[in-house]
Amino acid sequence: MNQITTQYVTEGGACYEQYVITDPAAKTALTITPERGGMITGFTLDGDEYIWTRRPNFSECNRPRFGVPVLFPSCGNPDGGVHLFDGKAYPMECHGFADLCAWEVESVGPDGVTLILESTPLTKFLYPFDFTLLVNYDLNGTTASISMTVINEGDVPMPFSFGYHPYFTASALENVDFDIRCKTCSENAKGEQPAAPEKITLTRKEGADNTIRLMTGVEFPMSFTDKGNGHKVTVDADDSFNNGVLWQQDAESFVCMEPWNGWANSVNEEGKHEVLEPDEALTSEWTITIEKV
Repeated sequence: MNQITTQYVTEGGACYEQYVITDPAAKTALTITPERGGMITGFTLDGDEYIWTRRPNFSECNRPRFGVPVLFPSCGNPDGGVHLFDGKAYPMECHGFADLCAWEVESVGPDGVTLILESTPLTKFLYPFDFTLLVNYDLNGTTASISMTVINEGDVPMPFSFGYHPYFTASALENVDFDIRCKTCSENAKGEQPAAPEKITLTRKEGADNTIRLMTGVEFPMSFTDKGNGHKVTVDADDSFNNGVLWQQDAESFVCMEPWNGWANSVNEEGKHEVLEPDEALTSEWTITIEKV
């Protein structure tokens, strides 16, 4: 039976409460930090960490570039850094604002840990809609399950996209081998998206500080193996997700393998985002499975 405990981490003068779900039989532990974007900040197998953390970014006020950030109400950068609603422009950070917010704990029990984020006057300055987000984290053996329910609490239709930005530890980019099937694969979200090659790779261009692959029509699951550290990571998702992103930066010891529902600027483009009517809800689910190979 799983166990759920709390612990505290202190860094840069800040103290964060964390919830840890452990499966003793599988020797796995999943760590969630509600105040730091309501996200997963650790996932271990027999003590070996599969989630990458950037220090000191953990305790900074800026956007988290580590762990498993929640992307809402958009993925990527909207054109001009704004969303357009009813002819008005609203400033929007890359990947939205959910990962910048402190989430509250809604419940802790046999079904895991559920966090809640609700609209506030500050969020409505950026995104003029009343909403509730509920994210549930659970652990079953070597698989972490994540579900998110988006609820439109207002009286007008609510447009949005969502996704996740998991940072997985990697020994070196050249050691990582991907197993991914998708329709298109490119390095730029704009313009016509070229058909995906038979083999998806993530290689660094000479002189570049990062490398990216933007994929549409992803046939989940997608996975990678790292011959350097012996890790295998599999990301599976329901049909709420049809896009994916691979990203790596500055020769850091991570690789991002991200399930996306949206696309850069999709909230501004008709027919390319979700819309919830008043009192309507949408629930999406995905999983992370870790293995030693």
